[in-house]
Amino acid sequence: MVHPLVDVEKVRLGQQHLERCFLCEHRCGVNRLQGEQGVCKADACARIFRHRVEVGEELELVPSHLFYLSGCDMRCCFCIAEAFAWHPLAGTPLTADFLREALAQGQRMGAKNIQWVGGEPTIHLPAILAAMADCPNVPAVVWKSNFYGTPETWRLLAGVVHTYVADFKFGNDSCASRLAQVGHYVKTVTRNLKCVAAQGNLIVRHLLLPGHRECCYRPIVQWLAKHLPQVKFSIRDGYLPRWQACRYPEISRPMKTRDIHRAREIANAWGLNVIV
Repeated sequence: MVHPLVDVEKVRLGQQHLERCFLCEHRCGVNRLQGEQGVCKADACARIFRHRVEVGEELELVPSHLFYLSGCDMRCCFCIAEAFAWHPLAGTPLTADFLREALAQGQRMGAKNIQWVGGEPTIHLPAILAAMADCPNVPAVVWKSNFYGTPETWRLLAGVVHTYVADFKFGNDSCASRLAQVGHYVKTVTRNLKCVAAQGNLIVRHLLLPGHRECCYRPIVQWLAKHLPQVKFSIRDGYLPRWQACRYPEISRPMKTRDIHRAREIANAWGLNVIV
């Protein structure tokens, strides 16, 4: 599938957020062109700290060419990307020339899509749109996000993204605040899921966390069963206590096999469309 052209108007609207940034729900309103910093600390330049073709994603996506952007608007203590996710100045600047060369490499390796990941791609949406606008024959776009973006974000991505992969991390605001330092989490993510469900293919992904079945996992399953029962649900069971997870006793260990099995039983009991 050939990626639709990113039109000039989308690029222009994206660039406006660099002057007054409302790309994520922190809504800092900073002028990134003038060096002002919001929660994510990102400036006007997006940077790629790694890109490669991977086969560890959901089966319908692989092989996928993942582009890892540095910098994030959340502070998940268990982030597998560790320091890169919080350091927006790490990596190679994203330009159209860089993207063209990288895409050619990925296509030679059999990638069937391009996947923007992080860190968090949403805070770098202006640079991503600008780079893709100058690249011919961009393959299908996968947008893997923590879904803490604003409605303005999803309007800019409409018609550009083929598949959304949403990380629904927490089932309540307390856990989100304690483990990721964000507020109004559930309201924000559920609003955004409803928004993009009508735009294109949506995969809701949840990383199982030890000790968070009742407070986080079960509420997520129940919300999906009520509001988006047909959406594809991907249960990720490979949690490892990385980065700063050791600071929180309940997540300082891997998941137990019996807890993984129980999580799948719960999703099936609620009739979710579980995928692998």
